[in-house]
Amino acid sequence: MTKLYSDRPSAPVHRVVVLGAGYAGVLAANRILSSRGGMPGEDPARNCSVVVVNPRADFVERIRLHEVAAGTRSTAAVPLRDLLHGDAEIVVGSATAIDAARRRVDVAVGDGVESVGYDTLVYAVGSNTDRSVPGVGEHAHHAGDVDSTEALRAAVAALAPGSMVRVVGGGSTAIEIAGEIGAARPDLAVEMVSAGGVAGFMRDAARSRVLAALRRLGVAWRDDTRVTEVRDRELLTADGTVLGFDVCVWAASFTVPDLAARSGLATDAAGRLRVDSTLTSIDSPAIVGAGDAVVAPPEVGAHLRMACAVAMPLGGHAAHTVLARVRGARPPTLSLGLVAQCMSLGRKAGYLQLVHPDDRPRPVAASGRLGAMIKESICRMTVDKMRAERTRPGAYKTPKGPRPRAASRVVEEIR
Repeated sequence: MTKLYSDRPSAPVHRVVVLGAGYAGVLAANRILSSRGGMPGEDPARNCSVVVVNPRADFVERIRLHEVAAGTRSTAAVPLRDLLHGDAEIVVGSATAIDAARRRVDVAVGDGVESVGYDTLVYAVGSNTDRSVPGVGEHAHHAGDVDSTEALRAAVAALAPGSMVRVVGGGSTAIEIAGEIGAARPDLAVEMVSAGGVAGFMRDAARSRVLAALRRLGVAWRDDTRVTEVRDRELLTADGTVLGFDVCVWAASFTVPDLAARSGLATDAAGRLRVDSTLTSIDSPAIVGAGDAVVAPPEVGAHLRMACAVAMPLGGHAAHTVLARVRGARPPTLSLGLVAQCMSLGRKAGYLQLVHPDDRPRPVAASGRLGAMIKESICRMTVDKMRAERTRPGAYKTPKGPRPRAASRVVEEIR
């Protein structure tokens, strides 16, 4: 087939290829393109072009997929053309290999493979639900992507009153899915099954409020119950207990694509691209990473979690690193602080926990209807700010990271 992007452009054009159009990739692409200034020849970044490679022609609001799963929202998809800068080129396909030496990416498009050349690559391929436990792929649903969420919604909608939905996991994703289904379908039995404690990552007062909200929605839970296998309508636990279900939702953990590892790039044990404090790949300076699929050094990234609240600022920082390199400047060191943890509990309640820059909780929170209103405003803000970045680079602002002493404490804790 014709290879539309078979060769890298000759100078002075600097082609940036962005792999992934999630929260990190869209923001990175928009900030790069909207930051080009001056007349041709005055700003080297003026000659940047951006190609965005994504499996879908849509951006997916992953923080709303639990709403789609429960049937309270029709879609979480937004056309990429409505979000991306007008100069961004879009290739709808899946990256299959990166040739860092030749600066090319192989992309599966339709029934063929297209070779996309780059001067700089932004690696922002995101994450999905980890389905490595035996039987998950065959017998459980999940809400990690659009197609899987649609299948889950259909399965839940088809359930008769009194049917059992078991949600495996105890983190924010599992809580949001269980709460949303419990609120939308009070005629169902919904139970969470967690290897640790449901909401165990939260401070005691916050956990108590979240569990109370789940209880009001009719959601039950089992703590300290590790699932070792999923069978047809059965969960097998580590102590041999068998738990029946009509629909199982797997929301226990996340995993990242193995693209970086398969391409011979340096990764951690989880397959995340290893980057330095500027988000540059440690073994390929033409590759810059952002989002869930990268891991930064602990001195700047030990406190970071897989979340939209981290992916977007990482995308913004990746853009700054790309622009600095194009302009012949020193790329900035990452400094990213967090503000809050939030989750929805059905459509009428939510919980927002303010945190220190290193993600330690502050003694300030909002719950109930106020929590739901704040959570909804945050969801809307993410899309609004990505759109704003098309014309106003820096429209999405993030706080500085924790002070060196606080960062050192986080590093020691994870060791």
